[in-house]
Amino acid sequence: MEYPDQLETANSSNEDVNESFIQSVDSRLNIKSDYEKKDIDLTWVERFEDTVRYIDNILRNPKRFIINEEEIVKIEQAKKITVESVIHLTQHTNFIQDIDDRTGDVRPSKILNINKEESLDTYENRFIYTLVKQMNMFFEQRINTTSQPSYCYDKKKIQYDATAKMDDEDVKISVFLQTSNYQKENADLENGLSIEERLKKLKVQLSGLMEAELIKTLGKLRVPMVRPPIRKTNVILKNPNFQKATELWNYLNRYVDHDSFIKDNQDYMEDGPIKNQFDETFLLNYLALNSISKNPSNQSTKKFVNLTVKKLIETVLENHENMRKREFDRLISREYQMVRDTIRTRNRMITELFQVKFDKENKKISDACTLLR
Repeated sequence: MEYPDQLETANSSNEDVNESFIQSVDSRLNIKSDYEKKDIDLTWVERFEDTVRYIDNILRNPKRFIINEEEIVKIEQAKKITVESVIHLTQHTNFIQDIDDRTGDVRPSKILNINKEESLDTYENRFIYTLVKQMNMFFEQRINTTSQPSYCYDKKKIQYDATAKMDDEDVKISVFLQTSNYQKENADLENGLSIEERLKKLKVQLSGLMEAELIKTLGKLRVPMVRPPIRKTNVILKNPNFQKATELWNYLNRYVDHDSFIKDNQDYMEDGPIKNQFDETFLLNYLALNSISKNPSNQSTKKFVNLTVKKLIETVLENHENMRKREFDRLISREYQMVRDTIRTRNRMITELFQVKFDKENKKISDACTLLR
């Protein structure tokens, strides 16, 4: 292969073309770009989904304790005489009305009455009550932001106008190029559900927690909210459900959203390397157009081929600086053969298709002639 001679010829030719054409180019390149990138923090959704079932376990079996309500009542109003009532009477003999001398029976005028009631007002329950309230408030604050998906929007416009002089030719070009790319983040899919579907499901689950007996009862009692730091009771430390609830409590109290929004709009006249690349492309387009000249000796065709070869070599070597000439030769040879084979196959198929149609038309004509005879 005679690539060294070809490359030398291409380089020599291109230097002349660049000197006479590029220097005569008068161009303007206007670039407009609109870039937006929004990343929404979804970690809290995962935390809620992971913890809701543990809180539900607690609410289904809340811890209760017995409250003893003591009251001094008239003996006829006492519902039940307990050991505590007798002990209290021995300590308060002034409530004894009289004692039967014969039987020794004591007749009190008043007695201690104890009413025993179950209560949900424990520290652990108030902790869960506060946590559920916080979850509900946090959800309402974040739902509008989180329901919007993360996305990246990138739009660019380029307007290139240029004139040049090539020998006796006046050359003009006008190029408008636009590209836009919108990518919606799909990483929010979880078990086949989109973020919107996950939020709807989570809202239903939180509504269920708010309707639990414990939450409604403590709400009616207007119990005080628990404040950090959390008291490390045995239940909170050792119960697996409360351990998960504590993790969420700590997460919510330390939460800092990591939402980010980047917006960059630019509109400017470029006068640097991008403009230089468009100027070179202007030359390439000019040579490509002149390659269709009816004059077979026109030098533009050769210049076009030479410049194309140079751009190819530059592109390859810029991306593979360490590529050896032998590797490049093999690459060119292989790709050349593949293209040649593709062109031959395509031409053969076109020829075969044309021949089939030609034969079909000939048959029609032959059949028509036979009928006329």
